[in-house]
Amino acid sequence: MYMAKKNIMISIDEDLHRKCKEKLLNISGEVDSILRKRLSENIVTIDQAEKCEFCGREGIKETAETINTNDSGLTWLYPDEKWICNHCLTRANRTLKP
Repeated sequence: MYMAKKNIMISIDEDLHRKCKEKLLNISGEVDSILRKRLSENIVTIDQAEKCEFCGREGIKETAETINTNDSGLTWLYPDEKWICNHCLTRANRTLKP
C-alpha cells in the first residue's frame, strides 16, 4: 500500500532546528506523528516477521509486484492485520464457501 505524502513548509525556531539535527531527529516524521495523535488517528504497523501467523510456515512477504508469483508467499490479511500463507488462506477460503 502506498501512502501519498505532500510537501509543505513549516517554520520552527532556529535553535530547535539545530538541536533536532544534532539528535538526528526526523522532523517530518515527528510532526506527522504528533498531528496523527492530535487527530486521534490509528496508525497501522505491520509486523516484520516472515512467517504465517496462523501455522508458522515461513515465507516471503508479497508486494504488489510479486503477488501470486510464488507459492510460498505471505499475504497481508486485512482487517485482521496478520500475515497469512497461501495454504492457510486457501484452506480458510474452502471452509467459508457454502
